[in-house]
Amino acid sequence: MPRPPSNRTTEAPLLKYKTRRKNKSTCLLRCCVIVLMVLLILLLLAFIIVFVVIPLIFKYSVELQKDLVFPIYDLHPAHARYKNFSKYDVYGGRNIYVHVNKTENIILGVWHLLPEALVNNSIDNVDFDYAESLVQSNYPIVLYFHGNGGNRVANIETYSVLRMFFHVIAFDYRCYGDSTKGELTEMGIVEDSVELYKWVRQQTNASIYFWGHSLGSSLSSHTIAKLRDDDVVPAGLFLEAPFNTLRDEIKYVQTLFWFTKIFLWMPWYEATMVDPFEDNGLVFNTENYLLKVDCPVMIIHAEDDSVVPIALGQKLYETAVTLRNATAQGNVTFYTVPASLELNHWHIYALSDLPNYIRNHIDVCEEYMKNNKLE
Repeated sequence: MPRPPSNRTTEAPLLKYKTRRKNKSTCLLRCCVIVLMVLLILLLLAFIIVFVVIPLIFKYSVELQKDLVFPIYDLHPAHARYKNFSKYDVYGGRNIYVHVNKTENIILGVWHLLPEALVNNSIDNVDFDYAESLVQSNYPIVLYFHGNGGNRVANIETYSVLRMFFHVIAFDYRCYGDSTKGELTEMGIVEDSVELYKWVRQQTNASIYFWGHSLGSSLSSHTIAKLRDDDVVPAGLFLEAPFNTLRDEIKYVQTLFWFTKIFLWMPWYEATMVDPFEDNGLVFNTENYLLKVDCPVMIIHAEDDSVVPIALGQKLYETAVTLRNATAQGNVTFYTVPASLELNHWHIYALSDLPNYIRNHIDVCEEYMKNNKLE
């Protein structure tokens, strides 16, 4: 009688199979764990690089901060022809250069555009004397401070409106347009602007107003505050699309400072991405500057402004109205441009009521000067 097959002979291959399967599962699990650990380490390294290293690099990179505030590498219009007025269909203007800083040898490129009532005289007379037109002027002067992304050619449409009332002095900050290269700082631009104002004052006895657009609103306010140290008070100030502080502009504006927005949630955000601007002299605290501006102020802002939210302009207005002495320092007026007009940040010049607003503000400023015996 044959013997039955042994269990050992049938169990051995099965055991080997189970052992091999178990070993494969263990190996696969180990591989998954290793891959997961590597991924976690890589993610941790990426997090440290992106959200720790980069903010620290930004904190100590003054030039990167300046590039965000002063994007001189991408100004509009590109390749501007400052001496060729006919290229831009502009008449009754001259291009000049004013030496404003002997220490750094800074020379600013300047446009002097006549009031529209004098344009035909300049066209008909080849010997028209622009300098004499300032000396004998029956028109006030407006000193125009442009935004951070353009040069003095960029705002021709706005000049067309201003020329209804003023001689327009439009200039490029140091490093902008064909002005002299130099250390690009807020204080440097303000000091240049103070000297440019003094140069204009030497050319005429007419009233001088300031107009600032966007970043130029802070620079113009700061310049007037600086002039106050010399007991100099301009006739009035116009602020177009202003912000209250650069700090709020950095924190809440999505376009200009997009680079900083991805770090907004970090506990160290302000210490690494906001404070360094002020630490490096890029303060632009317009609401503080306005407290030292002793002339009436007009603010105009579009509801659909995609660069400087109108909330920042309103905050500036509310601070100025609350903290300024209206009797001693002049009124502050705020005009809202409806979003339905779609004028945004750059096209307020197209507002049909703008000439009326300007005329009203000039009247307010003249009354203020009369009452305070200024200019």
